[in-house]
Amino acid sequence: MAVVYRAEDDILGRAVALKTLHHKYAEIPSFRRCFRQEARAMASLDHENIVKVYDISQNGEVPFMVVECVSGRDLGDLLGRRRGGRLNEQFVRRMATQLLHALSYAHRRGIIHRDIKPSNILLTSEGTVKVADFGIARIVEEDDVAMGEPGEIVGSARYMSPEQLKGDEATPRSDVYSVGVLLYHCLTGSPPFTGDVKSLARQHIHKDPTPPRRLNKRITPDMEAVIMKALSKNPRDRYFSANAMLDDIEVEAPSRSAGTKETPRPARRGARRGGLVLAAVAVLLLLGGGGALASGIVDLPQDGSVANTLSRMNPVATEPPAPPQNARGEAGASGESGSQNVASITKAKSSRERTPRLVHVPDVTAYYDYYAENALTNKGFEVRFVYDYQEGFAPRGVTWATDPAAGTLAPKGSTVTVYATPKDLPLPKRLR
Repeated sequence: MAVVYRAEDDILGRAVALKTLHHKYAEIPSFRRCFRQEARAMASLDHENIVKVYDISQNGEVPFMVVECVSGRDLGDLLGRRRGGRLNEQFVRRMATQLLHALSYAHRRGIIHRDIKPSNILLTSEGTVKVADFGIARIVEEDDVAMGEPGEIVGSARYMSPEQLKGDEATPRSDVYSVGVLLYHCLTGSPPFTGDVKSLARQHIHKDPTPPRRLNKRITPDMEAVIMKALSKNPRDRYFSANAMLDDIEVEAPSRSAGTKETPRPARRGARRGGLVLAAVAVLLLLGGGGALASGIVDLPQDGSVANTLSRMNPVATEPPAPPQNARGEAGASGESGSQNVASITKAKSSRERTPRLVHVPDVTAYYDYYAENALTNKGFEVRFVYDYQEGFAPRGVTWATDPAAGTLAPKGSTVTVYATPKDLPLPKRLR
């Protein structure tokens, strides 16, 4: 549905990809409108495992996106190069971990991918998974009547969920089903169902897939169980979220083969495991998409107060306090000690109610100051600005650091200091 060009950002001197509509879709006004709306939604996704959208513009009436140019290859290409079309389970688990992190992040923001397939899973030379084309399939589904060519919408029907193929609304569990098909393909060498579009639709809706271990004995039983649960016909029988599937995928199985050299790094679980929250210091400074993003790259000084702030990462306790225990180490109390425990519980509860709730400081680096302020106030923080020049950042009120650093926990209602460049250079007309 699109034509993609490799290009160079002549301001930042970096490679980007320009993605524009294919001419037969670009002629439809409703499709152009949906493309713009979806591009803006995609630009709001800022995750290490999702291809970034830097800017949205247009050539005449035809809109196009400026997106991250990923060097590497896609999963479909990797499968085609492997003998038998199979990948080892250790690699697949690590790939799936990053994919599910990306989907979980997008689902929490109300965006469903709807077209998970090997060609949309990009693998960088460093081993990072990048998911491409978020929300594009949704546009196609909404405009299939206007286009009059419904067969083209299901070009990837072999990975689509039964409800999508029946024309029902897609949900996050639809993406979970597609991930199950993808894992089946990666570990067995082929998707669970094949054939033309009508045949695929019938099989996805009515036929149970062959258990993957019958096709590849090296698949572990727990991995087979994960795949079969994801492939349940009824969405209610699948994992209720990408996060729930992630919990089972991350249980590492013993490596049974060396095989694939490409080994994606497992993405960080962050606060879900109650560990340390680390702030990302090196961030691409984005182009001005929709008036919210800016231009440049991060190049923080090695000394000075801001650098010291960003490097000072302290552990934060995120687990709730344990329930009171009696002398035998059992929760709860009875008898004479009961009233004392009730009093202590009431006092502790009152104390906790007075303690401000801890909130993650959002990463607003590389945004204009007004957008950063909105993002922080929406999280419940007070905002204070300090304007100073910073190498690599345009003097347009572009944020380049915060104190506390992005990703750390801070009390709701506390003040976050935002460092931004002065506004010497005016905005382009399209962003005023």
